[in-house]
Amino acid sequence: MKLLKLTLLTLCIGMTGCQSSTTPSHNDKVVETAHTFTADFTTEQEKHGEIYDFFDVAVRTEGGNPKSKPATFGRKAKVNKVRMLGGWYNQDLTGDTYIWDGEKYVYNFKAATDRIDSWLENDWDIFQIVLDNPPWAFQRGYTFVEQPDGIHYLAKDRVGVYGNGLPPKDAKAWHNYIRAFITHLVDTYGEKQVLSWRFRVGSEIDTRPQHWAATRQEFFEHYQNTVLAVKSVLPKAVIGTHFREATHKSKYIDYTGNTEDAYAPHFVSWTKQNNVPYDFLAISYYPHITHPHEMDMDEVYQKQIAPIIEHPDYNADARFEIHEYKFIVKMKRAGFVSVATSHNSAFFAMLSKMMLEKNIKDVYQWGNARRGSYSPEAMTQRALNDMVGNRFYRNTRSETRSERGNHIDGIFSQKPNNQDIDILMFSFNKDNMEYQKPEPIQLSLRVDKPAGTQFKYRVAQIDNTSNFDQLFFADHPKAMIPQSQGGWRKNDAHPTASATNALNETGLKVYKESLSKYGKINKLNWGEWQQGKTIADSNPAHSHVQIQKTLPSFAVQSYQIRW
Repeated sequence: MKLLKLTLLTLCIGMTGCQSSTTPSHNDKVVETAHTFTADFTTEQEKHGEIYDFFDVAVRTEGGNPKSKPATFGRKAKVNKVRMLGGWYNQDLTGDTYIWDGEKYVYNFKAATDRIDSWLENDWDIFQIVLDNPPWAFQRGYTFVEQPDGIHYLAKDRVGVYGNGLPPKDAKAWHNYIRAFITHLVDTYGEKQVLSWRFRVGSEIDTRPQHWAATRQEFFEHYQNTVLAVKSVLPKAVIGTHFREATHKSKYIDYTGNTEDAYAPHFVSWTKQNNVPYDFLAISYYPHITHPHEMDMDEVYQKQIAPIIEHPDYNADARFEIHEYKFIVKMKRAGFVSVATSHNSAFFAMLSKMMLEKNIKDVYQWGNARRGSYSPEAMTQRALNDMVGNRFYRNTRSETRSERGNHIDGIFSQKPNNQDIDILMFSFNKDNMEYQKPEPIQLSLRVDKPAGTQFKYRVAQIDNTSNFDQLFFADHPKAMIPQSQGGWRKNDAHPTASATNALNETGLKVYKESLSKYGKINKLNWGEWQQGKTIADSNPAHSHVQIQKTLPSFAVQSYQIRW
């Protein structure tokens, strides 16, 4: 209750200016010692690489609607299509591409191409087709048992949370089926187009029994069989797989009576030993806002990712990616409650820096737009999109954390053709979710300009005023009061949960009726251009841009510096 009250108080303060998107002036008084961030744009040694587009792929399952578009920022929508082959939880065999008709097995590839066509016709690009749940006919011939016997699969795993999580009964039939499916795609769409699509074998395979109810070795053999089938038709096809993070632990006891933890490190070794190819390897990342260690980027990389991509057997040519991502309050059966406040905007900025530094090539997302408005993380992506193609530079910080525990940092970049500078600053706190007083920051940027060179800059701020859920909460105090005390908020709802998950029926009704009042939130709110002059450097050919501002907690600031 204390946290609810503090969050509501901060939301109200934010609405009156404390965390307003209005940009502070160049001459803001800095009462506290500013956190200083320096970057040197004058030397190639400080260049870290290029800012690439790693947030342009959307994940959609068999129930995905092609008419519902994500935030694309003018790009064409790309889809990673999960469970394309059938084998769905509802056991609707009309979706299966392999059918037992009572006498023989038949291919039903039209079911898949109809789904592909629906995405193409709605102006999507197919980025990746997932060859995951085998159609239900591939279970024919299995005998199921109640207790592990080391021979037969468990009856309770015949239908998994997402459908068929068992390997095909006949591996040769699967090989022939996949070969025929890829041939059908080439005959339907042409080799060039199909080669522009990627193929993934499985989804989160070591999440057992939800996605796989067999053993690790059985999946490795299934992966090899599938890869050989795909490449027998398209030798140059791009193919890989998707596991859980390296720290994944499982209590699931399979039909052999054993438990198995994370697969990815074992896969890396096995593929090298057996000369089995993979063009990419992916994990999932669902950080919980209630679990501080899951929001610590250093720990996330060192424990969840490094044991995979720094493994001595890892294929250096393979892309490492994140194929499912959402910043969440909690997991539900086949779903989650996402963080809907500006905490999400700041977190995605922090995640983005780690991805760029560690060369993580993609983060696939679930829905990030609704009714024309962007989710908090999509607002950060809106700012990042303008930086794509820029040179990414290292920066130094005077403090890694403020006295209040806020982690303040930024992504520093320069356009390659005209030396314009774009910066994305953020403030996040993994240990304390309460909004705090804004903190002073100072940017000190070394540039290839003589002292006294004029520059202009402007700032856009992403905070609780660029978030329609928080605007609604601030306007309707009952939305932050538990229903046990006469409010609209479910008693167990986290302060950062979305309104659709947090509010009772009465609150949801008012929320839906109020949405039109806030309009569409999908653009950056830029402040006015301000002027400045660079100050002297020890080298007369160089000088420094210096800017002092204040950065609110759980906020993102986008800086554009122009000459």
